[in-house]
Formats: sequence, C-alpha cells, structure tokens
Amino acid sequence: MKTRSMYKAERMSLDRLPEPVLETILCCLPTEDAARTSILSREWRYKWTTIPNLRFTLRNRTLEPTSDNSSAKKYMNIYDVYRVLLLRQGPIHEFTIVMDDYWQRYNYFEFYQIILHLSRKHTIKKLTLDGHDDLEFIWYKLPESVFTLHHLTDLCLSTFEIDHPSIFKGFGSLQRLDLSYVKISTKTLLHLLSNCPSLKNLSLVSTHLNIWEPGDKCTMNELLKCLPVIEDLTMSGDVSEWLVLDSVPQELPISLIHLKYLCLSQRCLVERYGSSLLLCLLKCSPNLERMYLEMENDLEFSAVKDEEYSDVWLERLNDLQIYFCTDSLETEFVKFILARSPKLKKVTILTHLVDWKRKSKMLKTLLRAPCASEGVIIYHR
Repeated sequence: MKTRSMYKAERMSLDRLPEPVLETILCCLPTEDAARTSILSREWRYKWTTIPNLRFTLRNRTLEPTSDNSSAKKYMNIYDVYRVLLLRQGPIHEFTIVMDDYWQRYNYFEFYQIILHLSRKHTIKKLTLDGHDDLEFIWYKLPESVFTLHHLTDLCLSTFEIDHPSIFKGFGSLQRLDLSYVKISTKTLLHLLSNCPSLKNLSLVSTHLNIWEPGDKCTMNELLKCLPVIEDLTMSGDVSEWLVLDSVPQELPISLIHLKYLCLSQRCLVERYGSSLLLCLLKCSPNLERMYLEMENDLEFSAVKDEEYSDVWLERLNDLQIYFCTDSLETEFVKFILARSPKLKKVTILTHLVDWKRKSKMLKTLLRAPCASEGVIIYHR
C-alpha cells in the first residue's frame, strides 16, 4: 500500500517533467481527460489550459453504470465547450469536435457561435468537424465562418451541407482536405478545390457525392485541373455518377506528376465507367508509388487493350493492394500492372473467393504472368 510520502514523490516527479513533454502528453488526451489532470497538484491545475490542441466528443446520452462504475458517466455538451474556451490561456492551433448523437436544432446556434469565436480569436491550423448523428441523419449547414480560417493546413468535414460564401478568398495554406458524407454540388466542390493551390491530400469519402441538381456533374479534366500538386488522392462511393470523362482516356491532357498514393474504394469502380476512370488516373500519374483498389464484380474491364495503353508505364509503383470479388477480369488487370511496373515489390490480393481451387488457379496465373520487376512478392488474404 502506498503511503502519503510515496504519492507526494510521484507528484514531484511529474512536476519535474520538461514543459514540452508535458504539453505532448496533454495534447494526446481528449480535452475532457486533459482537464482532469488539474487535480494532480497545484502546479498541474492550469497546465491543460495552455495546450494548443482541443478535442471534444459531444453526446446526448448518459453512460449507464456498470459493475465497474459506481455512477453513470456524463458526456460533455456544447456548454462544456464554452466553459473550456473561457478558461483558455493560450492559442488554439488544432480543434476537433464530434457531434455524436448530439444534434438538436437549438444546439446548432451554439455550435455556430463557437466556430465564429474560433475564427475571430485564434489562428486555427487543423480543424475537424464531424456532425454525424446515428439517430437522425440530417445535414446541417456548415458555418460560413469556417471559410474565414485562412491559416488552415488541414480541414476534415463530415455530414455537413457545404456552400461557401460569395466572398470566399480560398485556403492558401490548406494541404489536406477530407470530405466524408457531405452534401455539396460539383460547382461548389470545384470552386473550393480551385482555391486551394497548396492541396496535397484530398479524400472524398461517401456512398455517393450528394448531388441534388439535375445535370450537376463535372468532367475529369475539370477535377484534375484543380489538383496541380496533389500527392495523396482517395475517392470512394459512386464517383462515376457525377464524374464525366471528357474523351477517350488516352487523350487526357492532364498529368498528376506529384501523385504518389491512389485509393479508389467502396464501389468507386463500378460498371462501365469504372475501368475508364481507373485507366485515366493511371495514365496521368507517372510517379505513383502506392495504390489501393476495390473492384466490384460488375466492373467492365474489357477496355484494357495493349495497343491503347501501351504507353502506361508505372515507373515508381512499389506497392499494390487490390480487393475484388471474381478471379477473371480483375486477374487480367493485375497482370496488366505487373507488366508495367518495374519497381513493384509487393502485391496484396484480397478476395471473397471461398473455393480454394479457384484461388490456387488465380495465384498460379499471376505467378506465371510476365513481370517487369524481378523481386515482386504476391500475397493473398
């Protein structure tokens, strides 16, 4: 059993930690837990008020007591966020708020005021706003004050309706943009992307990009022209529903020379447009290093012809992960990549196949296929 002197010695050892170490420890904690460190000692009472990173998860529910908990746990609400901001004694550089089953219509005004306060009082560099509500799937409009945070380098938005104000001047420093389950028109999306000249990481994740206006689509060229320095591109959902190919893939004039990672998942590659979309991206991404693909069994990959894509050469590709449901057309695609990737080192194949004979046949086919790289290893899961 520890004595009072032992507890005192432990507190003294904590107090002697260098300030950068203390700040790193507190920044790794949710703000609610960081605030609880104020009871450790007098020296710790206000340390949490100076950390530059704040993370909140708001819920309406109360965690019921269990055998390990003597009382129910109350989650933070929007007014707790107010109180934390009032106690702040330093700048805020990173701010995360997750509205987990919390949204109520009267809370939106308070949420709007918090974002407005941040835009006026702090230089936010990384902002994450997640408005997801499992109980009632509603898109609340993103506060316009978000578009006044001109120092942003990272912006992650989920389950919001996005429409920038007419006076939007762009995010000159933004390097990462993550949009998931958002409601946005392609016109707004293109305007947003075209005003982010430093964007290196783009993620469009949703079952589909929510379009409500007939004919509201964009072409492949229009999208790629907005991404001149993109290095990491992730798209999922029914992209082919709103992304229109300008022409046959071999005539695309855009080149994504900086693109190093490409991820197309969650039914992004479906039906007859999926193969064209994929081949377009491969053709204009000569410096691609890693690729993850989810290919559906209704994907028409008959468009792969040596004479049409003989100039596709993935000089730097070293890692390919591919998920598919069949073992015929997709196998042909893997063979296509093997023959055009001289530095490929690792191929990971994930399938739904339950027949081991078919799996074995597929692997034998790939192992015997012509390969531009001598040291490639093929994994199967």
